[in-house]
Amino acid sequence: MQAMRIEMDMKQQEHDRAMEVEYAKEREYVRQGKIEKNDQETMAMDTTHMSPETKQFWKLEQRDVMRRRLFRDDGLSNTDWLNDQNH
Repeated sequence: MQAMRIEMDMKQQEHDRAMEVEYAKEREYVRQGKIEKNDQETMAMDTTHMSPETKQFWKLEQRDVMRRRLFRDDGLSNTDWLNDQNH
């Protein structure tokens, strides 16, 4: 009887761990979706009628989005072209 209870507890723990892993994957998927949506909104921002300061802010935000997207998992990358002053 004791061995059966231990086995059931172990199976329950395995199940709980598997559920935690799946839940973590789901949370990451949702988080990535929110980041994607925010990035799309940032990139679509129309800065033509903004003050110079506000325009600069959104341009920097767009540059950050580009850096994250272009150099996601590449480790060290050359991003000098993103720093040119012709924006």
